[in-house]
Amino acid sequence: MTIRFTIAALSSFPVVIAMVIFLMPLSVSAFVSEDIERLKETKYCPGCDLRGADLRGLNLDGSNLEGANLMGANLEGVSIENAILEDASCEKANLRDVKLHASTLEHATVDEADLNGADLQGVIWIDRRVCKKGSIGICK
Repeated sequence: MTIRFTIAALSSFPVVIAMVIFLMPLSVSAFVSEDIERLKETKYCPGCDLRGADLRGLNLDGSNLEGANLMGANLEGVSIENAILEDASCEKANLRDVKLHASTLEHATVDEADLNGADLQGVIWIDRRVCKKGSIGICK
């Protein structure tokens, strides 16, 4: 009896592994479409799941994205001035040429984010310092 259980368990193991591998990318890169609509309509989206979302072309000036998950999101060229991005997850996000004037990124994570050309003047940076005039791509 024990042998049958072990053999049966082992025979289903590859199927379980295959299902986990298949479903894992969906959970890592999927965004919630209702959160994108909410952001577009209200600019108020704290804690929203925007992982991997293409947000190019949006005007997000004055948005509240506190604690939002923007991991891998594409915000290239977006204007996000005077926005709240405190505690936001921006790992691997495309923030190239983003205008972040006077936004708050306090305690946000920006590991491996592409900040090339991003205008960070007046931004409250992740370590609470204020980025000076001429902060392009890096907080000075």
